[in-house]
Amino acid sequence: MEEDIINHPSHYECESVEVSYRVEPIELCEMCGFLLGNALKYLFRYQHKGKPLEDLKKAQYFLKRIKTNYMHANTYGWYDNDKTAMAFQSKEFFKYCDLTEGSAAVHLGLLRFVNEKIDELEAQSVEMGK
Repeated sequence: MEEDIINHPSHYECESVEVSYRVEPIELCEMCGFLLGNALKYLFRYQHKGKPLEDLKKAQYFLKRIKTNYMHANTYGWYDNDKTAMAFQSKEFFKYCDLTEGSAAVHLGLLRFVNEKIDELEAQSVEMGK
């Protein structure tokens, strides 16, 4: 079967989760605001597209824009009682977030995760270059 790169690309499809139904990452990204949705897009795919450092830096860019420009707004699209959002709570990057605090705290945890991963990948790159 040929991959449907438009509607169900494999680098997102493999991140789908099963609850009482199948939930794809796009369903979470589309319920978020532009900045958080884009950051999540890069977080979901960073291990699957072959350029993890690049994808993490793109996620970092969007998360820093939230932190810089929109810290006062609690409108990033994370809803504690939303089944779609909570379906992904076991993802590696959400373990850095206090999901009980809603969207205001989610992006700060994601930014911490991204910064740590970038540092880790850059350190590995330096070690491999030796």
